[in-house]
Amino acid sequence: MPRYTTEEIKAIFTRSASIRISQKRRGDERYKKDAGYWDGGRCAYGGAHNLQEDCERLAKFFSEITELKNARKDLLKFDNRTEFEKNQQNLLTKAKQAINGLQLKTGANTSVGGICIIWDSFSDLLGSIVEDFRRDLERLKNDIERVSYNEAKELKRLTLEERQLKQEIEENERKAQKESDPTKKAKFLFLVNEAKEKWKKVLERKKQLKSANLGNNFDPNKHIDDFLKKLEDKLNRKPPKPPLRTPFNPTGANNGSTGIPSNPFDPFQPSHNPADKNWWQENKQLLIFSGIALALTFYLYSQKETEENYYDY
Repeated sequence: MPRYTTEEIKAIFTRSASIRISQKRRGDERYKKDAGYWDGGRCAYGGAHNLQEDCERLAKFFSEITELKNARKDLLKFDNRTEFEKNQQNLLTKAKQAINGLQLKTGANTSVGGICIIWDSFSDLLGSIVEDFRRDLERLKNDIERVSYNEAKELKRLTLEERQLKQEIEENERKAQKESDPTKKAKFLFLVNEAKEKWKKVLERKKQLKSANLGNNFDPNKHIDDFLKKLEDKLNRKPPKPPLRTPFNPTGANNGSTGIPSNPFDPFQPSHNPADKNWWQENKQLLIFSGIALALTFYLYSQKETEENYYDY
């Protein structure tokens, strides 16, 4: 069973990208190119593909990687050296293809698994997940390469012997339960214990073979879950609001400004609004009168000081 079907993957992205889709329909320039893709349209970055097609590719890509979990079982399907080497080479080819596909940019217009380059924009979010996935696949590929024909042959023999011993144990236990004769019952139980001892020795020998654990530490489903969850969270995230900007208005009206500078006496404050110049023109006479009054007051005060000093002599 594949981890995710095409329909399941598409449903995740369509649902998660609802914010982007809505913003794009309202004219948000940030999503001019990509929001239509998430809504089922064609890619606007040079690729001739849509979300449906990419979800099909992604589902197939994940399914092929998940199949590598059965590497040990597939490797042991041989009757001779030629078949073993063929199985080994097929597994190595699949592992290499998966590793090459796990990049945030796999071509001029493609990203992870050969899907839309749009996904490359999530590199800051998916980088560590994709790299961890690649490292696990690299380890699995190296483990497959290290398996020799003789070791695989012994592992196959031990696996077959283990299966036969388990069947023998189950069969004799069933016979012992049905047997009413104590002597015959004891005989079946003896055979059960004898088979269990042989089974223990088989398991001990298998532990010495590294190939017996091939694929046990490879967990593609966890990586796939992490990958899709990160994308889902990113698409669900509400985009930041653009900074507020007061549009230039030649009339100075309805722009949230009174037309008066915050500090009209600051010579370093630029004034690009014609309304600021109007304020200076309208208050020009008042400012001149205030300046004359201030100068006259200063002159009278200085004369008074002079007269007082004259009489002191």
